[in-house]
Amino acid sequence: MSHRPQRLGPVAAMSLVAGSMLGIGIFIAPPVVASHVDRPAAFLLVWLLGGISALCGALSVAELGAMMPRAGGDYPYLRRAYGPGLAFAAGWLQLLAVFPGSLAAMAVGTATFQLPQILGSHFELPAQLGLDPTLFWATALVLGLTVVNHIGVVVSGRLQIVVTIAPVLLLLLGTVFVMLHQGTHAGALATAEPGLRVPPVAALAAAFLPVYFAFSGWNAAIFVGAEIDAPARNVPRALVGGTMAVTVLYVALCLGFLAVFTMSALANTGEAGTAAAAVIFGEWGRWGVTIAILLAMLGSLNGTVLTGSRIAYAMAKDGHCIAAAGTCSPRHGTPAVALWMQAGWTLLLIYTHGFEALIGYASAAMLITGTLTVAAVFVLRVKLPGMPRPYRTWGYPIAPAIYILLSLVVLVVLARKLDPSVFAGAGWFALAYLFHRFVMRPREAASSSRSEPRGELDAHSVGVGDP
Repeated sequence: MSHRPQRLGPVAAMSLVAGSMLGIGIFIAPPVVASHVDRPAAFLLVWLLGGISALCGALSVAELGAMMPRAGGDYPYLRRAYGPGLAFAAGWLQLLAVFPGSLAAMAVGTATFQLPQILGSHFELPAQLGLDPTLFWATALVLGLTVVNHIGVVVSGRLQIVVTIAPVLLLLLGTVFVMLHQGTHAGALATAEPGLRVPPVAALAAAFLPVYFAFSGWNAAIFVGAEIDAPARNVPRALVGGTMAVTVLYVALCLGFLAVFTMSALANTGEAGTAAAAVIFGEWGRWGVTIAILLAMLGSLNGTVLTGSRIAYAMAKDGHCIAAAGTCSPRHGTPAVALWMQAGWTLLLIYTHGFEALIGYASAAMLITGTLTVAAVFVLRVKLPGMPRPYRTWGYPIAPAIYILLSLVVLVVLARKLDPSVFAGAGWFALAYLFHRFVMRPREAASSSRSEPRGELDAHSVGVGDP
């Protein structure tokens, strides 16, 4: 069955990036950061470093996305840069940790903080069912959005625009109001001592990990590069524009939190968004901000469901995942098997890991794969110097070097602290690489060699429509 090509336009592509980034992280990470650094200037420094890191990553990866607009995100670029072994390991790390871990953390966070306030008594389940309501609603979120992406990618694209633009506008308006009236609150900004006292590197690294999670999603557009209209132009615009917009919003929100809370009060706040709204606007304001945050959560969840499934699709086309994952639904034109594989593993993580463990698990894995992908810009400049590059990384080589340096510093510090999330990510990566080396590689050597990876989506088979 043939399908009319359905493409992401520039607005939907940028909404995908911004929506994938704007998730639970900006609301649950500030208290964690405040527990590691005790001054407002240091608090803002960590968030600025997160924004700089994400922007440098987006500026770098935009070159790859414009040069090779394919589905599958990092995987096709890693294969061209490093060969099938590292690409296989990084792809499986994304399949097992990055996307399912992010989905699980966001779903559990939404079911923990937002849904109880919106649903009230309806959040609880009949006792005779014996089900944990948080896990039940987290499961419902994952399954519901997987269904949406299975049966209608056009609907998914339109949903992404709505659940990105609406909360961004609401949160910006609320933040502006807070900053205009900050004199009425004895927050950290009003009581801050002058000057910047830089915390120890270990404290900054520990604070940076949840911030990195909050900024995750800046590379979302490369996962659907084959489905974006005029990718050479719109992929870089989506990556850089979406990342810059979210960075500005995050810094504004953090200034708002500091205007309301002291550092110690912020550190003891479970979720900063609704807590700040309750202080400033009262019950009705808290409820309104809760709705805005829920919309942001849905946008981030939807964007992650959409982009994550393309990894399995691309790997299956290369023979590195089960063949069924590389097929599309004949009725809907979506990678249905890949979508449901992702949902199944996400649910397993939800029921076997705690909320903070999920964030650490996903963040450490993202640091590993993100560093390899940004470094691929250097590698491919050497290996493929003559390949057309419609966009070349602005600030090269400084921009990719900044991203790589920040990521490596955090990984090294966390490894020295024996952080289990780093060893889990590195362990999965090493096991996958060894499996390819001793199992997959002999099989590939026996078959005909492939000069080009086949993990590219046909625009007629899978697409997201821009309304």
